Amino acid sequence: MNTALLFLLVLGQAPSQPAGPPAAEQPDNQAEANEARAVAKKLAGEYVFKLDKGSGIELRREPEPVFRWLLQLDRRFYSDVYVWTHEGRPEVVAAITHVYGQRRTIETEIHSLSAGLPVLIHNEKTVWEPERSGVELKPIPDAPKPGSTAASRLKQMRTLTAEYSVTAQYGNNKEELRLLPAPVYRYASEKQGITDGALFAFARGTDPEVFLMFEARKGEGGGQWQHAFVRFVSHATLRAMRDGREVWQVDPILPKVITNPNEPYFALRKYSDFPVVK
Repeated sequence: MNTALLFLLVLGQAPSQPAGPPAAEQPDNQAEANEARAVAKKLAGEYVFKLDKGSGIELRREPEPVFRWLLQLDRRFYSDVYVWTHEGRPEVVAAITHVYGQRRTIETEIHSLSAGLPVLIHNEKTVWEPERSGVELKPIPDAPKPGSTAASRLKQMRTLTAEYSVTAQYGNNKEELRLLPAPVYRYASEKQGITDGALFAFARGTDPEVFLMFEARKGEGGGQWQHAFVRFVSHATLRAMRDGREVWQVDPILPKVITNPNEPYFALRKYSDFPVVK
């Protein structure tokens, strides 16, 4: 979520914040939500993500959002989160967020989940081409060997996730993010040697600000659990702790960086007055 969204959140908590339009002027939230979802799906279908620049291999989009969140203040935010995969493994995650107010806008927030360099083509133009990988999966110290069944591995991932706490520093305001109980997305890839994997989310309200990626990688002795943190907010300092030790930390990103198409975490510019899907 970008800096403007944080500003709206702060305003929403201020005593002087207007209560909103009179009852007669209240927006039709269901109609907005339906329209936002239809437009997001149409836009997601227009995005062509490729595994890399050279191979031309096109990533597969999950047909439906893996997660949705909404926020209602003086403006209304509706966000659909999609993933694009290769051989079953998610390589890109993107949130298409609609903001309804005096102007209607869209922002697409993208993060590479790949060890490679995926690209995004929209309207036959390359609009995102990161120059470094999006994640670096590392073994989890003291983690058990991956279980022999899907149920046992899910239990292991939930236990491991609960060992982490994630805080976000928004200016002078520090908050502990809320771990969502179920994985946002679960997967496996025989070709890539991944027995099991999942994306868990740490959220501010319902808005996922950090993803925690787990993968059970095949190997000698029964394989191992690996993990990586993935930021999904630009304007906060993020810090993850496990057993009282800091295991991950990132600083805020400047607006000129979040809109840099050569970075693995990228936000497309906003589109105003987006078309209505009929």
